[in-house]
Amino acid sequence: MSKLSLILLSALLGCLVSGGAAGTIRVDTTGIRVVDDIHVFAAQYPGLQIQQMEKEIVPGKARAGSQTVRYNMGARIPSDELVAQTANTYEFPRAQDVSLQLTYPENGKGAIVSYVELLCTQDTQEGTAYVVAGGIGQSLISIVLEARNTKNFSYQALYYGIN
Repeated sequence: MSKLSLILLSALLGCLVSGGAAGTIRVDTTGIRVVDDIHVFAAQYPGLQIQQMEKEIVPGKARAGSQTVRYNMGARIPSDELVAQTANTYEFPRAQDVSLQLTYPENGKGAIVSYVELLCTQDTQEGTAYVVAGGIGQSLISIVLEARNTKNFSYQALYYGIN
């Protein structure tokens, strides 16, 4: 998928999420880091606290032959707002395990994170999402997202917070 297509898709998703007004939501995928194995990743950072996100299978949302999995952490609060979102789509020639690291904010200072939601479309329900740095109530959150045995994988990450 070209960068322009990704930007247009993200803008469209932003409009849908925000009820039609895209506002000034930043769409960026430069903070994605591929993590081959969460256990090797954790071993590289002694003392790392890994917190698993809640997982829910979303029935009837994905195209035929695919599953939609929702991961979330935290809770929406009255004064929070959508502060950032990212999205990407991957296609592979054969089924494989997919792992990536998503970080908010990409650089600089971010809003205090109140809620994070990841919507993933993949060939199976198998996968997990872990917070590996920062978290709810902090101005940074870094998540390792994993999907197992999939040829098609797409995600949308929504970050809500208080500026």
